Amino acid sequence: MSTPKLTILITGATQGLGYETARQLSKHAHVYVFLSGRNPERVQQALEILLKEDGCKAVIDSVIIDVSDDKSIKAAIKEVEAKLGDAALDVLVNNSGIAKDREIPTRGLRTVFQEVFAVNVFGAAVTAEAFLPLLKKSKSGPRILNMSSSLGSIGTMLLPDSIERNFPLTVYNSSKSALNSITCTLAIKNPDIHVVSIDPGYTGTNLNNFTGTGNPKDSVRIVVQHALERTGESAGFYYNEGVLPW
Repeated sequence: MSTPKLTILITGATQGLGYETARQLSKHAHVYVFLSGRNPERVQQALEILLKEDGCKAVIDSVIIDVSDDKSIKAAIKEVEAKLGDAALDVLVNNSGIAKDREIPTRGLRTVFQEVFAVNVFGAAVTAEAFLPLLKKSKSGPRILNMSSSLGSIGTMLLPDSIERNFPLTVYNSSKSALNSITCTLAIKNPDIHVVSIDPGYTGTNLNNFTGTGNPKDSVRIVVQHALERTGESAGFYYNEGVLPW
């Protein structure tokens, strides 16, 4: 099939930062966006809303992906390949993520670790690995954007006066530190693919019960920037004001 120049797939894009990223990318006519999520009804609903957005110029499509399920990931790849034909996937935005530290007292630390890492770490790693063949076909500078957090920045967390020290979330923070490590290893093993971690900031979304102070429209600017063009060095950790330490 004939496709626009830049193809982008966003996981966990039915709400929050993922949806807002898709919404802002939809304003660019040269973009083909795959909006994805694990719930078919929510994916379809998000797709219909996005298509009705004023100024939507991109090709908008959808695919079902549960990043914690290998069969779902494999099925999604086949669907994306069928829709793209000979075209490549240019950008993968690993946005799917959950936070459940508040459930530790009632459900136990091990259970919460297993559930959060299944999505935030294993899900991101397996999804990236699975889409590598499609990304390597890209002639537009393929890239993987891993949605991280400054709470996963060990260097920042250890600063005596850092805001991050006020949020010592055992499971969530370590999941983002692990994701940052995956960013680095993916970048080293795949030098032709631009791989970065991105911190959108403490944003009010369903992930944190809308306690975040940031606005999604502002927070995803850096995600959109990196999606539209290679920015900075591969194996970097970026936020809206610059570079974060690992």
